[in-house]
Amino acid sequence: MSVRMIDVSGKESVYREAWVEGLIRLRPELAKVIGDSWFIGLGNLASSISVAAVVAVKRAWEFIPLLHPIPITNVEVELTHGYDYVGLRVGAKTVAQTGVEMDALFGALTGLVTAWNVIKARHCVCGPNGDCRVVEEGEVGGLSFSGVGEIKGIEGVRVIRKIKGGLSSGNGTEGTGSINVNNAPSLVTLFDASNEPTYIGEAEASGFIKLKPSTVELIRSGGVEKGDVLATAQLAAISMAKRAWELLPLIHQNYLTHVAVGAEVKDNGVYVKVTTRNVSRTGSAMEALMATGAALLTIWDMVKKYEKDENGQYPDTEVSFIRLEKAVKTPMQ
Repeated sequence: MSVRMIDVSGKESVYREAWVEGLIRLRPELAKVIGDSWFIGLGNLASSISVAAVVAVKRAWEFIPLLHPIPITNVEVELTHGYDYVGLRVGAKTVAQTGVEMDALFGALTGLVTAWNVIKARHCVCGPNGDCRVVEEGEVGGLSFSGVGEIKGIEGVRVIRKIKGGLSSGNGTEGTGSINVNNAPSLVTLFDASNEPTYIGEAEASGFIKLKPSTVELIRSGGVEKGDVLATAQLAAISMAKRAWELLPLIHQNYLTHVAVGAEVKDNGVYVKVTTRNVSRTGSAMEALMATGAALLTIWDMVKKYEKDENGQYPDTEVSFIRLEKAVKTPMQ
């Protein structure tokens, strides 16, 4: 089955706008530390998320195989946090022949994975009585780490508004508690891995995109106009794993030795699982997460024609349940 980019050369360039939201679910003890300063782990969480999201919106066409390059005229990022989550909304605007929702989705997902990377430098540890507290990496004492479950996963990545023609109508988020990132401390840090040993690392991440049953049938029957959905998503994931360091500001360049991508069509969507292996001074968990997201958004891009309602919105489509299932580093002997 062939794959092709849709020809939009005959379309008129008009004003287009899209707003996307999503969140990363945390253990409450970890979320509480963020507070009003937005300073945790590797540094300024707000600035890190915002910069990564803006860069990703502008570069989405490089990573989603069948996406058209379009001139991004504006990107806005709004952040919120609550009892057990950090949330964001990303708005993107353009004057172009095609929509900007995939660019905004890619920006939101990249921002959320960046949040994961910044936050994971802090840990919750739990004592024998079940009480938990947040500590710096290495400050373990007599307590034991409770594992990758400290960060529960990325959820609810969806398009909340899409506009074609006319003028900007705002994001409709009045009263949601969005912040001015300039109020947060400005220090961020790339972890110094100079003295780390060389590890053999392995990570597994998974995620799900919810689709209409009719869209699922088109994928199964090979009837999607753009071509082979699963093969294209798998290639996008592999490419993203190798280039994740270009988008996430605080991860290191990595020597990946293996990337495997599985995709399973379910009755209500597609489940994706990515396994990465590496040999370097760091692990490959962030690469696995970004690759999973790239696969899911590539699927969305290829079937968006069938997911839109009569108003051009996406009432049924959502990326969710992005989880890090495994992340191990074994020092080489």
